[in-house]
Amino acid sequence: MKKLTLILIASIVASFCFAQKLTMDKVPSACANTFKQKFSNGSQPGWSRAGKDAFEVEFFNGKKRQSALFDSTGKWLETETEINYNAIPMKVQNAFQKEFEGFNVQEVYEIETFDKGINYAITTFKGTKNYDVVFSAKGELLKKEEGAE
Repeated sequence: MKKLTLILIASIVASFCFAQKLTMDKVPSACANTFKQKFSNGSQPGWSRAGKDAFEVEFFNGKKRQSALFDSTGKWLETETEINYNAIPMKVQNAFQKEFEGFNVQEVYEIETFDKGINYAITTFKGTKNYDVVFSAKGELLKKEEGAE
């Protein structure tokens, strides 16, 4: 358990080190305005560049930790919300348990996109094997990527 905690902490620190953090004067006003409209309860926003023409903001929405992605024109593209495994639909839980029997769950995110609706991302591990997987709300496995050991 200590090893898992250290790995998680190291991952978070590394993400902060490699992300290109932005001050508000570097964030397009259209992005900031859309963020304020869509997430009026959002607090402690931290902006970063997410590719050439995209901007990501990490924030708290009440007690939920979220991130949102916007294009440079301010169009909302995606929201990720960290959730508990028990909060995902039963169809997704059943599909995950069938596909990854005996695996442990490290993180779960609900991902809402403007064009694909809601999906669920799960980081899972068993021994030296670990995967980042995405399921549709219907329980269909959409993506399976092997992670680093």
